[in-house]
Amino acid sequence: MLILLVAMTAGVVLGLWVDVPVWCAIVCLITFYIVSLGRQRSAELTLLVAFAMAGVVLARTEQRGAQPALNEPLTMLMTIDDNTIDRSAWQRSSATLRAFRKEGDSVWHDTRWRVVVNLDSSMQLAPNQRIAIHATVRPLADSTNSYVRLMRSRGYVGRVSIHRSTPLADLGVGGALRTASRKLQNWGVERLQATQLQGDQLALCTAIATGSRATMSAPLREAYTRSGSAHLLAVSGLHVAIIFVLANILLRWLTLFGRGIQMLNVAVIVVIWAYAAVTGLAVSVVRAALMFSALQIAMASASSYRSANVLATVAMVMIAVRPSVVLDVSFQLSTAAVAAIIYWVAPIYEQNYTRSQILNALLSTILVGVVCTLATAPLVAYWFGRVAVVGVVLNPLVVALGYGLVTLSVAAMILPATWHWVAWAAGAFAEAENRCVAIASQLDWASAEVRLDSWQVVVIYAVAVAITELIRRKTRKNRYLCNRL
Repeated sequence: MLILLVAMTAGVVLGLWVDVPVWCAIVCLITFYIVSLGRQRSAELTLLVAFAMAGVVLARTEQRGAQPALNEPLTMLMTIDDNTIDRSAWQRSSATLRAFRKEGDSVWHDTRWRVVVNLDSSMQLAPNQRIAIHATVRPLADSTNSYVRLMRSRGYVGRVSIHRSTPLADLGVGGALRTASRKLQNWGVERLQATQLQGDQLALCTAIATGSRATMSAPLREAYTRSGSAHLLAVSGLHVAIIFVLANILLRWLTLFGRGIQMLNVAVIVVIWAYAAVTGLAVSVVRAALMFSALQIAMASASSYRSANVLATVAMVMIAVRPSVVLDVSFQLSTAAVAAIIYWVAPIYEQNYTRSQILNALLSTILVGVVCTLATAPLVAYWFGRVAVVGVVLNPLVVALGYGLVTLSVAAMILPATWHWVAWAAGAFAEAENRCVAIASQLDWASAEVRLDSWQVVVIYAVAVAITELIRRKTRKNRYLCNRL
């Protein structure tokens, strides 16, 4: 399945970057099939070509609609995507354009492009709120080429500034599921604010438990960015991974009952999606939830081969639904991290498993922190042009503290406010996390500028895959010889 995923991904990339007509891809596939008739050895190659051509067709059929013109006054219908982040004098959010028309034009153009929204601090816009405004889409701030490339991969076309004088009409709130999720998220924020948590402790616990970073101070964000721990602030695959591990540990008692394994698998998946709902059902979280739900199902087979197949199947479904997801950095990072867990973390953990649950937890923490950091480093270098050197050392500690931080932050949100010790413990973990990050960010060698081209990233991962496969084959051979003896 993995080789089919690679073929489909290559086809999608070709279709997105090169203007290949759909009919041309179909003709190539039919021609290749006819030529290969009667040749048994070409069956596998034909299947690979079929998936590659399917990727081309999917990419060419995906449409974001018309792209709005930049630096021209437009009337736009848009939906606010995220909670606003306070930047003192202004706020920042994002929105998806639904339609637009040029000034003096009566024709509406459908679109699905996204824009960064800079909002006056005196104004309030809620997630999933639909608005109509008359404004100008400006180019993305080109502080670095990597930033523009990153935002373009996520479907952003530009930025829109909304002031008190901007003509704006409120069209209400849409999306029942996301609306309910946002209400749940706001409830969680209010619950944490009612505790004794304050300052940066409250900001970190709120970001961890609900995904809201509205109260995060600029110095704290900068410290996490420089130390390579920024992924801890934005709820993503790391947080879902922590929930995944914690749920498997804390719910292990279900295996004592009949059909306990099935009950455990269902319970873990429910916990994962409950956490995703509380954090606002962000796209990156939904993808991570799908990945780890698939991993939980695959774990029931106790086979890395089947786990990889499940991962590949889920990834191909995501690509089939939205082909441009292959260019999304969050999808790439989640896939690389989960693949690293399957091929490296799980086998090493199994070979070094002990009777001590404390040692097992420590081993899993170190493995997840180091392996996932190394597995995603080439992508980080490509997209952001900087790799956190200290992150290789710091991430295991960050992940270790993250287990306690996530558990206690969620507990402080759910449990009665009279349980003061829970909030106190969450604050202690948050303070330890913030101090570690602050110290690491001040190191001269905390991060290094590393810029990789796309072909270099491909070569690095190809070599990594080849080494992984050689080790797996050698391991299987050694096991076979041991069994024969």
